[in-house]
Parts: sequence; structure tokens; C-alpha cells
Amino acid sequence: MKRNESLAEEYYSTIFGDPWYGSSVKNILEVVTKNNSKVKIAPNTHSIEEILLHMWSWTEEVNSRLCGGLPKEPVMDDWPKLSDFQKLSWAELKKQFFNESKSIINTIRNFPEERLDETVGIERNAPLGTGISFASMISGLIQHNVYHAAQISLLNKCI
Repeated sequence: MKRNESLAEEYYSTIFGDPWYGSSVKNILEVVTKNNSKVKIAPNTHSIEEILLHMWSWTEEVNSRLCGGLPKEPVMDDWPKLSDFQKLSWAELKKQFFNESKSIINTIRNFPEERLDETVGIERNAPLGTGISFASMISGLIQHNVYHAAQISLLNKCI
């Protein structure tokens, strides 16, 4: 299996499939109710909705980079303002995230394998995710989604 295909399969597994570590993002989100998605368990924390918007935002940004876009802060912002998305129901928010996830999986699958070791951006900027290879960026986004999925799961259990 080519590296791009392997990365696409790993991405798919963490979002929709049966990852070795436990539940996929989809399975975790399926048990989160609309009411629970809005709760902040303490001051200066994020709600599940806000975490999912953040995941969607970075998925969209990485997809843009893989399609030739210049690396930048996500169009929706690093932590999008929930007020900008009030028209979206909880179900619609999940649908948007899953649609973007399907799109990036397809992009990864079709990304030229010989470009996976090329550098994203011109210098290392950890918060922006530049100065690393495309392969590392994809792996980083997978890790990012797993990290936040675990947060969502724990938050949902605490509510």
C-alpha cells in the first residue's frame, strides 16, 4: 500500500472506522446530545460544539494546503466563534465536519506520494503547523482529531 493510501486509511479509521485504540470520532459524537454539546464544564473551557468547530476548521485548512493553498490560519479561525455558526444545528455541525473529513480523505488518497516529504511552508511555526512535511502534517491532523475526540468523550461523560 502506498503511503498516501495508508494515511487516508488511518484518517478514515479515526473518523469513521474501527481504530485500534477505541471509538471513532463518529461513534463518540453519536452519543453527544444537542444539550450536552453546548455545556462548558468550567470557566475558560470549550464546549463540545466549540471543539468540533476547531476540528472542522483545521481539517478544512489542511485540506486546502494539500490542494495547493498557502499555509495560513484557518479561514474559520483557530477556535471559531460559536456565534458565527448559530444557524447550524448540532446535527448540521456534525454533518459539516464529516463532509470535510470525507473530502480530506479523498484529497489524501489522491495526493501525489512523491510530494509527501515536501515541506509545508518556508519555516517552522508550530502553532501554524508549518516547516514539516506534508506526511507529518497529515499525521499531525490525525493526532489532533484523536486528542480532541478523547476530550469530547470525557466532557460528555462529565456532563
